[in-house]
Amino acid sequence: MNFGDMFKNMGALKGQMEAFQQRIKKLVIAGEAGAGLVKVTLNGEGTVLNIQVDDSLLDKNNKDMLEELLISAMNDGSKKLKEAVSHEMKNAVGMNLPGLDKLFGG
Repeated sequence: MNFGDMFKNMGALKGQMEAFQQRIKKLVIAGEAGAGLVKVTLNGEGTVLNIQVDDSLLDKNNKDMLEELLISAMNDGSKKLKEAVSHEMKNAVGMNLPGLDKLFGG
């Protein structure tokens, strides 16, 4: 392979990675806990966009349970986000590379 071909391939790879990054930014992932009593929505960068809490949990006696459910919903959303990013990466490179799922904590 000559240097010209190598640079052409690098340009194509750069374009694929930019497209991948744009797809990731558009992801919206929901995590939930307590059979849907708490829902957390994250974007592809891991930023929390929304938190929904069922009214039944807003009693001061449910504070500990609500805190636990929020943590569980966040963890569920984070796990789903990692899986989605890993899936998008596999699609971007067009093959399943060994260890790719571990790159994002999958």
